[in-house]
Amino acid sequence: MRFNLIASCCSGRTATVEQTLDAAVAAPTFDSVRIEKRSTAGQNGPQIRPVVHRDGTVYAVFYGWRSVDITNRVTADVVVVRDDNRGAGAYPYTDLVDNSDGIAGVRAIQGITFTIFSELGQQRLIGNPSIAVDPRNSSTVYLAWADEQTSVSTLHIRRSTDRGSTWDSDLRTIANATNPALAINSIGKVGLLYQRLTGTAGNQRWETHLEQTTDGSTWHDSVLASTPAAAPVPQFQLYLGDYIYLMAVGRTFYGISSASNSPNRANFPNGVRYQRNVDFANNRLLGIDRSTPVASSIDAFFVKSS
Repeated sequence: MRFNLIASCCSGRTATVEQTLDAAVAAPTFDSVRIEKRSTAGQNGPQIRPVVHRDGTVYAVFYGWRSVDITNRVTADVVVVRDDNRGAGAYPYTDLVDNSDGIAGVRAIQGITFTIFSELGQQRLIGNPSIAVDPRNSSTVYLAWADEQTSVSTLHIRRSTDRGSTWDSDLRTIANATNPALAINSIGKVGLLYQRLTGTAGNQRWETHLEQTTDGSTWHDSVLASTPAAAPVPQFQLYLGDYIYLMAVGRTFYGISSASNSPNRANFPNGVRYQRNVDFANNRLLGIDRSTPVASSIDAFFVKSS
C-alpha cells in the first residue's frame, strides 16, 4: 500500500494544537495553532502530544516528516515546541528556538526513520511520541519516541532540564516496543507505560509494562499483562490501538491500555479484576446470562499505581 500524503493544507505543515483560553465558560471558543515552522514531506506525523504545567508553560511534541520514499519509509525529526504563557499571545508556541537554524521548535532528535504501516506482530505502526513535564519544575521534561534503529519499533526515552533547549542521550531504549505513555507525579517519579512484543514466531506475546524511575537511571518494571500475540485474530487495524495513556494525580499514576481479554490469571502477573462476566476457573468469558461462553477479544484495561 502506498501512503498518500496530504499536501492541500498549510503548505504541508499539518501539526496543530487546538486550544481554548476560556475553557471555564459555557461555550468556549477554540483556535487552531499550526506549530510546524519548517518544510515537510507533504504533512507532519498525525500524532501531536501536548502537556501543560500549572505555571503556564505548555510543551508539545510531533514528528516533522522531512521525506517519504516509495516504500513508505519516513525520515523525520522529533520536534518539541514550547509556549511560556498558556498558548496566549500573537505567536504561540514559538518560545523554544532551535540553535542550529533559528526556527521555532527544537529538533530534539534529527533524522529518525520508520516505515509507515509496518507491523510489529499484528500491530500496525505509524510512530508514537509522548512528553511529560515535572509538576515541581517546568524546566524538566521527559520525551519518548519510536524509530527503526535496532528493531522495527525501538522506543527511546530522553530528558531535558533546560526547558527543552538540549536533551540528554537515551535514558532507556526498548526494542520491539510501541505505544509509549509518560507521566510525572508530584514527587518527581516518572512513569512509563508501553507495550512490547516478546518471544519468537509461533510463541510471541504482547506485554504491557509500567516502569517507574526517580532518577532516569534505575527503572522498576511491573508487567501488567502478557497475552498471546496471535489470539484473537485481528478484525481490523489498529490491533491494540494507536496509543495508550498515562497520567499522574498527586503521587498516583492512572493508565489505560488494550490487551487480549482471554481470562487467564497467568496473563496478568500483578493481578486483574474484570468488569464483565467471567469464569476464571475455566478461563472463559461469559455472556450477559452468565453461562453462555463468549469469544475473547481486545479490551481496555485500567491501571492505578502509587
